[in-house]
Amino acid sequence: MLTPKKVFVDTITTQCDLMLPDLRMGGVQNSGPPRATRFLIPNSEYQDKGLHGLYLPTKDILVVEGSVIGYMQGHNVFGPCDVPNLVLESYKAAHITSALPLGKDEKRRIEQDEGLTLKRLDVGVNLALPSDTPISRVLVELAHKMIDAGIDTSTYGHGETVYRSQHSQSSSHKFYDKAKQLYDTRGLPLNLPNRDAILDFTKTVIRSEIVLRYPKMKVLEMTKPRDWTFAKLKAELVSAFDRLHLSGTVRAGLSELDLRDVKHMYRTTYRCWEHGDDLQVLLEPKAYKRQVAYFESIGFDITTPPPVSGEETPLGDIFTLSNAVEPPPELWGDDDDAEAVEC
Repeated sequence: MLTPKKVFVDTITTQCDLMLPDLRMGGVQNSGPPRATRFLIPNSEYQDKGLHGLYLPTKDILVVEGSVIGYMQGHNVFGPCDVPNLVLESYKAAHITSALPLGKDEKRRIEQDEGLTLKRLDVGVNLALPSDTPISRVLVELAHKMIDAGIDTSTYGHGETVYRSQHSQSSSHKFYDKAKQLYDTRGLPLNLPNRDAILDFTKTVIRSEIVLRYPKMKVLEMTKPRDWTFAKLKAELVSAFDRLHLSGTVRAGLSELDLRDVKHMYRTTYRCWEHGDDLQVLLEPKAYKRQVAYFESIGFDITTPPPVSGEETPLGDIFTLSNAVEPPPELWGDDDDAEAVEC
């Protein structure tokens, strides 16, 4: 069952029609088009988790964009899906940080959802990754089946990211390795509560996001934040997953091709583990500890029995909303955040 705790809204772009005579922010640099002002909405608690603003004074338009859950929580691995509240929080952040001082009338309009238009909405879920199966293999198999089905497919890296209709101006769907994305970028803030546990959680899931753009929302007649209730978010997720029509399976363990990516010194260890040998007998304690850590980093727990040889999981059982997972309650940090918001 898909519940609000399993669904989150990440990137949001909102346009607000306001009358703003003066940004009054020291240090604002006009790096955009003529008469446009781009500015950062900084995050004092978590660096690199700010939002971005664009003010067009000739049109009295303000655009705020970015990961609002990332701004609020310090990460975007999971989070709330209350679109109106997230939009409100983004404009509050602009006001509180003095990036954009808002008058009483302007704040009232935003609170009442007046003059607001959504331009982009990224809706995500985390899908459970089958045990002892590299995420790269799952995503490679997904890409192959999507291409075979005639779906407009783009891929990046070796099993890192797979897109459906990436360049569509209406909507797209992407699947990717969130753990690797965090590893390749700045990761998570060092002062983030439950940081290590959240990183561990990303290693057990496949990230799925649908990107809804303004043309799509206009056709749906759902361009206002208040339009996006949980039921509407769920309907769009269901529609996106239904379009995949996946067949085929993915096999547990490492193939000969996968083994080429394993460090040479560890390949024999993997084969011994796969064969059922007692690694604690074969390896010195320090070597055993080091190799356990290495295999954990690529998604294998060699302290447990190996997967059954040839064990396969249907792709349709992986890329389905019934496989969406809810983060453990302790990862939400604040107890209030752990309560599902009525979306």
